[in-house]
Amino acid sequence: MSKLNIILLSASLMALGAFSIDTILPSISYLKNEFDVLPKNSHWIITSVFIGIAIGQLIFGPISDSIGRKKTAILGLIIFSLGCILSIISINYVMFLLTRFLQGLGSGAAVVISRAIARDFFEGRKLAQIMSIVTTIFILVPVFAPSIGQIIISFSHWKMIFIFMLLLSIMLKFFILYKYLEQTNLEINLNFNATIEGFKEVYKSIISRTYTITAGLVFGILVSFLNIAQPLFQDHLMVGNSFALFFSLGALSVGIGAIINSRLVLIFYPQKIVMLSLYLTALCAVFFYFLILFNLKITSFTVMAFLIPIFFLFGFLFGNMNALALTPMGHIAGTASAVIGTTSIIIAIPIGSIIAYYYKGPLDNFVQLIIVVSLINIFLLNKLKH
Repeated sequence: MSKLNIILLSASLMALGAFSIDTILPSISYLKNEFDVLPKNSHWIITSVFIGIAIGQLIFGPISDSIGRKKTAILGLIIFSLGCILSIISINYVMFLLTRFLQGLGSGAAVVISRAIARDFFEGRKLAQIMSIVTTIFILVPVFAPSIGQIIISFSHWKMIFIFMLLLSIMLKFFILYKYLEQTNLEINLNFNATIEGFKEVYKSIISRTYTITAGLVFGILVSFLNIAQPLFQDHLMVGNSFALFFSLGALSVGIGAIINSRLVLIFYPQKIVMLSLYLTALCAVFFYFLILFNLKITSFTVMAFLIPIFFLFGFLFGNMNALALTPMGHIAGTASAVIGTTSIIIAIPIGSIIAYYYKGPLDNFVQLIIVVSLINIFLLNKLKH
């Protein structure tokens, strides 16, 4: 299997969850009206997907180590497709959230297979480079996914968004069926004790454990932004249909950072890149918070002037942290990827939900979160050195 196909497959599988989250963002106001949802409860449209992804990784990671990546990916895509179909016929908010959970469950299988495939074929700095390239392609999804959603709801009903995602999942099934070849002969029996032992092994590794926690905290910032993006830009900043553009600029910043990182990891150790990025993130956030305290006028321009460099630095964090967490676990890559991904989401979901629930606008709590997370991560990684 060629390197290009590995990258495309890993990125496509990882991007599935991003499509299910970001394409729907412009239609959240329509969904609130459709299902009569209070603003403080609208975050479940996003949160339910993340819960599904977390559980999906736990279930399908060990399964992929037993039956193989290909069969597991196809099973996950079938579940995702079912979630899309049921979303179209949802009659109330609870049912809609259950269908979103199913989409997340299927995406969880795709995400865990994405990381496991990368680890099956690569290791060390090469793995960090591949993960960075995959992250770059993955980050490009939020650049244009909201615009796709905006175009769809401009000409049709929000339900057409799920038909679009259903078609994407079907195309991905065919790609896997005809292009993917297993790299390793997996001989791990699927049983409860073996799975638990795999979990223990990941958590016993101080390197895997520490980078998993730090990745989860950073991911919490991203989940928080996803939850507040629509009220921030459309309700407070009143950007209207330009919401997709502003959201895309932030996502593009992460992508550019990840592209640069894919080159830098071949020259510098990824650990050093992570530490420098965290220090710069903390400095940017502290500086902006002081401007807020001195009554900086919050406009779409000042908000983007802060978000673009912050998200650019995130491009140096996601791929490296996941690669560093996964590196010691090559012999159980599927299970390890599940534990790392699920733990990150379990850490991130409460952070994102709390910020969304208490969000009053525009950015105070969000900036405070970035400062706190950056400082905690710097402390944890400095402790790891010693």
